[in-house]
Amino acid sequence: MKKTITLTLVTIITLSLNAQSLLPTKYGVKIGANIVNIHSESSTGAQDIKSSALIGVSGGFYMQIPLNDKWYINPELIYTQKGGTFTYNYQHDYQVNERDLHKTEHELKLTYIELNPTVRYKANEKISLNIGPSISYLFQPVYNILSDIGEDDNNPLHEELPDAEYKEEMIDFGINIAISYYLTENFLIETKVNTGLMSAGEISKIIYTENNGNNTRSNIYTIKNRGIVFSIGYLF
Repeated sequence: MKKTITLTLVTIITLSLNAQSLLPTKYGVKIGANIVNIHSESSTGAQDIKSSALIGVSGGFYMQIPLNDKWYINPELIYTQKGGTFTYNYQHDYQVNERDLHKTEHELKLTYIELNPTVRYKANEKISLNIGPSISYLFQPVYNILSDIGEDDNNPLHEELPDAEYKEEMIDFGINIAISYYLTENFLIETKVNTGLMSAGEISKIIYTENNGNNTRSNIYTIKNRGIVFSIGYLF
């Protein structure tokens, strides 16, 4: 992973230096809204979680480095919010032939600083097609358990379980695919799809009490980020 990031940064710098000797570079700002969600995979064979989208914000700085009149390098440094809300039902088995059925609701908000070394192909004066990797550093994870109640209101839960836990990954690596529309030479709107390729962390929950009274942590879910970003940008 470190080799991939290093190679990406070296490539961007090399292309930037070569491009700057040919054509002028422009600088810009962009701001937008994210419709973000998470994709999960269970490592224990448990029923998968059901997730819903969150609305986040995105914004930062970028450069437009022309290689020629069609191809550009667009490094971006972006503040972005990811995550999602999700629910899952589970059963908790006790040591004396007893079982509780739980309904849970959770919220996960992940704030990143993201580096996007994007390659832009300008098909014509108005439209460009963009693709490139994203390298994100997590600096603020917020995990909230909104509810954890019994499925059957007539039968109260036998006991309260320890809260679910989120174990974060500090680095997230993904890919961006976008299309930009230039309203003017310097003012554009953009739609981008971001797909995380690495684990953004694990969520786990105790759902079983052993005969000796100890708890076993299971229902372990590996999550990945997904999102659609709508933004506007201005080049100076």
